Amino acid sequence: MSELSLVFFTVLAQSAVGMFIALGFVELFFKPERKGMNIAFMASLALLGLGAMASVTHLGQPFRMFNVMFGLAHLSALSLEIVALSLFGGAAFTYTTLRVLNIQPMLQKLTLPAAMALGVVFILAIVNVYRLPTVLSWNSHWTTFQFLMTAGVVGPIAAAMALRVLAPQLGQTQVCADRALGMTALITMAVSLIGFGGYAVWLGQLEAYTNPFAIANAEAFTMARIGLMASGVVLFASQALRGNNKNAGVTIAAFLMVVMAELSGRAFFYDAFISASSGM
Repeated sequence: MSELSLVFFTVLAQSAVGMFIALGFVELFFKPERKGMNIAFMASLALLGLGAMASVTHLGQPFRMFNVMFGLAHLSALSLEIVALSLFGGAAFTYTTLRVLNIQPMLQKLTLPAAMALGVVFILAIVNVYRLPTVLSWNSHWTTFQFLMTAGVVGPIAAAMALRVLAPQLGQTQVCADRALGMTALITMAVSLIGFGGYAVWLGQLEAYTNPFAIANAEAFTMARIGLMASGVVLFASQALRGNNKNAGVTIAAFLMVVMAELSGRAFFYDAFISASSGM
C-alpha cells in the first residue's frame, strides 16, 4: 500500500465535508444552542485540517503545493482540487468565525449553505483527479459514488459524536438531532453497502488481464469494510433511535469503526489500480 497518505487525505477530507454538512442541517432544522455548535463546527475544521496535512505529506515537501498551483493555467485536476479545498475550507472557516464572534447574522445565513455546497464541489474535485481514461478501475461513476458516500456515512456519526460530547450545553435539541442523525446513518450505510456490491460486480467484469481482486487482497479489505461499517453504524443508531443520546463513548467507538471501514475500502480502491494498457 504505497498511497497511504492519499488514503487518509481522501477519507478524512470527505468525512470532514460530511460532518460539516450534517452539522449544517442540524443548525438549519433544530436551531441548537449557539456556543455548543460553535465547538462542533470547529471540530469539523480540525478534521479537515488533518486531511489536508495528509495531502501535504504525500507531496513530500509542503512547498510543492505551489508548484501544483501553477497547473491552474492548464486547469489540471490536481490544481482544481486544491482550489476547491481552499474554497470550502475558507467558506467553512468564515462561517465558523462569524458564529464564534456572533456577528453578521445575515451573512451567516448565506455563508452556511454556500459552504455546504462548496463541500460537495470539493468532493467532486477530488473525484475528478481519479476519473482518468487511462485507469480502467477508477474511470467510472462508482468512484464518484464511493467518495460521496464516505461523506454520507461518516459525516452523520462524526456530527453526532461532537453533539453528544456537547449534550449538556445543547439540551433537548440534541436529543432530536441525535435521532435524525442515527436514521440518516442507517440509510446512508444501506445505500453505501448496496453500492459497494454493485461496484464489486462491475470491477469483476472489467476486461483486463489481471484480476483486481487478486491484486488488492480484496477479501480482507471487503470483510473489514463491511464488518466495521455495519458494526459502527448499528452501534450508534441503535442507541440514537432508542433515545439513549448521552453516551459519547459509543459514538466515539462508532466513529472510529466507520473511519476504519472507509480507510479499508479506500485502500482497496487504490490497490485495485488497473491501467488501460492491461485491458483485453
